[in-house]
Amino acid sequence: MTRKIALCLVCAGMALQPAYAEEKEKPSTNTSIVEAISNTKPLIDVRYRYEWKDQAGFVDSAHANTLRTRIGFETGEFYHFKVLVEMENVFSIGTDNFNSTTNGLTMFPVIADPDATELNRAQITFTGIEKTAITVGRQRFNLNNHRFVGAVDWRQNQQTFDAARLSTKIIDNLTVDYLYIDRVQRIFGDAHPLGDIDSDSHVISAAYNAGEFGVVKGYGVLLDLHELPGASSATWGVRYENKFTLDEDAAISLGVIAEFATQADYAANPFDYRESYIHGEAALGVSAASLKAGYERLGGNGAIGFSTPLATLHKFQGFADVFLTTPTAGIEDIYVTLGYNWKETPLGGGVKVFATYHSFSSDVGSLDFGDEFDAGLTLSFRKHWSVNLKGAVYNGGGFGPADRSLIWTSLRFQY
Repeated sequence: MTRKIALCLVCAGMALQPAYAEEKEKPSTNTSIVEAISNTKPLIDVRYRYEWKDQAGFVDSAHANTLRTRIGFETGEFYHFKVLVEMENVFSIGTDNFNSTTNGLTMFPVIADPDATELNRAQITFTGIEKTAITVGRQRFNLNNHRFVGAVDWRQNQQTFDAARLSTKIIDNLTVDYLYIDRVQRIFGDAHPLGDIDSDSHVISAAYNAGEFGVVKGYGVLLDLHELPGASSATWGVRYENKFTLDEDAAISLGVIAEFATQADYAANPFDYRESYIHGEAALGVSAASLKAGYERLGGNGAIGFSTPLATLHKFQGFADVFLTTPTAGIEDIYVTLGYNWKETPLGGGVKVFATYHSFSSDVGSLDFGDEFDAGLTLSFRKHWSVNLKGAVYNGGGFGPADRSLIWTSLRFQY
């Protein structure tokens, strides 16, 4: 681990020490190494997925049969320390009929699940400070709803970070997180020239739970990405979340989300810009059914758009992954989702179904970027198993990217 990460941890520990010193001394929770080993938990996550993609401009459709396996362990605590190690392997079954971004098959549309074997996570966590955890090493991290920083779990190869993290709840109802990112392990794997990138980035967040008045979150994402200087940016934002019960007997509720962020160039970014982000959403729940409507805008000035290079992008602006990079004219997304969630079935799990419609346009110039229809079903059963079926159809309209259709089906085991 670099000296920069070590310095961040020292500073964080010094900042928390006064608050910790005021806490009443508690009995030691140190355990023997035998107990730590006996409390070790296995980590197993295996997912088979078939993905089909048809995209305008390509003669052939893409077909990908891939298997992702993650195997690891997390020890019990030993003198307030615990260790987590996890390996990950992704491989294509049969003949490649897709562009994985590393196999050179550019005659097919991109399905970004290249073969890879790597250390997915390797971290040490210290919990010896009251209501605080310090984690150092290769780790997962999701900021809020993953819009700005996420693990990208949809793709077979997960995005993780060589980082140092401090998370504390020393003040009641307030959670504070700080993450220093030294290196980003991206979804493309080590064989890709940009599969991992050096970083000198900082993520800061604070979330206050005000009970019936909702949750307010403030955050800062300062990205200095050495191999991607054009994606380096400083983003500061605030997010509000709340859920109101309208009729307890009929299980009727209303959820609201409001978010605003501003972004400017940072570090070695050669562009001089400032753009904003707006997101609003309302969700009506009636028993197991839900209806959600939202608006999301990422600004653009015609030369550069609001960027979120470390986000779990598949969660936003349609599952067809058309807008992984914000258009220079920015983008507006108006969406409506209808869903139903059976929480208990005879199989011992649940069933979720949904359908979403997106309408896309530019932030400046009123350009029609097309629309998209998504639908899916997830069935969980026997505690550790789940099946997922999902599809997306994107129509580019007058100014959008190429039309495309996608289908996914997967079987997953998690323990």
